[in-house]
Amino acid sequence: MKIKVGLFGIGLDTYWAQSFGFPDNLKNYQEQIKTRIASYRIEVANAGMVDNHVKTPKAADFLKSQDVEIVFLYL
Repeated sequence: MKIKVGLFGIGLDTYWAQSFGFPDNLKNYQEQIKTRIASYRIEVANAGMVDNHVKTPKAADFLKSQDVEIVFLYL
């Protein structure tokens, strides 16, 4: 049986315009975390960056639909 984990990052999109590339850095770091977890032959369901109230239920629905065993939050 293969282990399946969920992953998502959080931030606040209100600040992205003044952060000079910070959201891109967060997404890159999150991708590195995904790659590192996957290197252990673990399937990763990546819900992406959740940075506003609209994305929150979408990420939750996605992770639920993926039937993950554990969820990692990247802050």
